[in-house]
Amino acid sequence: GNVQTQMNLSLISLEIGVALLGVLVLLAGLWTPPNRRHLLGFCTALGLTVILALLVKQGVSVNPITDSSGGYVRDGLAVFFKALFLLAGILVTLLTMGFANRLRTGGAEVYALNCFALCGMLFAASANSFVMLFVSIELITITFYVLTSLQSHRLRSLEAGVKYLILGALSTGFLVYGIAWIYGTTGTTNLPEIAIVLSDTQSDLASNPAPLLFGLALILLALAFKVGAVPMHIWIPDVYQGAPTPTTAFLSVGSKSAGFIVALRILDPFFTSDITRTQTTLIVLTLASLTLLVGNLAAIPQNNFKRLLAYSSIAHAGFI
Repeated sequence: GNVQTQMNLSLISLEIGVALLGVLVLLAGLWTPPNRRHLLGFCTALGLTVILALLVKQGVSVNPITDSSGGYVRDGLAVFFKALFLLAGILVTLLTMGFANRLRTGGAEVYALNCFALCGMLFAASANSFVMLFVSIELITITFYVLTSLQSHRLRSLEAGVKYLILGALSTGFLVYGIAWIYGTTGTTNLPEIAIVLSDTQSDLASNPAPLLFGLALILLALAFKVGAVPMHIWIPDVYQGAPTPTTAFLSVGSKSAGFIVALRILDPFFTSDITRTQTTLIVLTLASLTLLVGNLAAIPQNNFKRLLAYSSIAHAGFI
């Protein structure tokens, strides 16, 4: 048991490091004079750079490494997205340093919240079960609820935070309900085990896959919120416009990438199974087509730069 615990802790050492960095920066902000709070940004960026260097040093193992529960996996896909998230976190931290003088908070809270959101993204990159996926997505989303409405003296920022909160709660409901349906039909929340269940073309599930596909459709609706795809795209223009610029940058790069890595993990068993491949392809094609159409057409009349970029982001989600 102790050996397994040590292996599990070593697997998630990067995530633990990022979370500890956020806590340390938050505590350091209590004793840092206002005229030296910019140093916290340097320390955060430096800490994330060290963690990125450790990730590169670890490299990619030939075979995927999983924890004892099978809910966490370290493979090439996970390492690539972890490096992308850490790089985005470093750049957003540097961007926040130039933006901190516009915020009424001390600045340490922003750096700490960025670290906590980044921790959720790192977990999402390695999530291999619906339980881990749900926890990591919620860690990202709840952190961004705060970051979006950080400029509380601006009405537009508060409006963005409220819209993001309401639609985020709605998407969480879709996600949990979809996971419940898939667990009820397959008997497991572990993605590799779901792939094994779906590979049996002689099972009762093969003769009646409708409950399974209903659960998948609900989960895809929730993921559409994360990546900014139709029909859960309506929060993006208002939030991108109202949120602080560094938060908008982190949302459009980090949070959206986390949504795509989660979608890749979830859709893989459904695309490889003969039972669900056709229907899954149809669902994804429909979402992609509508996202491309709405994103590009709605961008035409925009006269605000951030809203224009928001609709461009929606269209690019359709392309991806």
